[in-house]
Amino acid sequence: MDPSVVIGELRRALEGAGGLPASDVDSIAVLINAGEWRLALETLCTQTYEYDVEVSEEQRALLGRLGRVLDVPTGYLLGDPWAPAPGEP
Repeated sequence: MDPSVVIGELRRALEGAGGLPASDVDSIAVLINAGEWRLALETLCTQTYEYDVEVSEEQRALLGRLGRVLDVPTGYLLGDPWAPAPGEP
């Protein structure tokens, strides 16, 4: 995936994460801008789970696509009980 597309999709995912504290949103935006895309996605998913933010099917699909591209286990990080843990097949 083209880097500009990854950045745009990460920003879109961040915009769709209503309910996160502003400090988390700001921190994740800094990570995106610094090129720390994998860490940004991991943080976004982890904080979404921690704050029990409701995730729409569209948002979940977007996070899943980004996870496949960046090799991040988004389902697991979002608390999906059926998602394999990192390192599991």
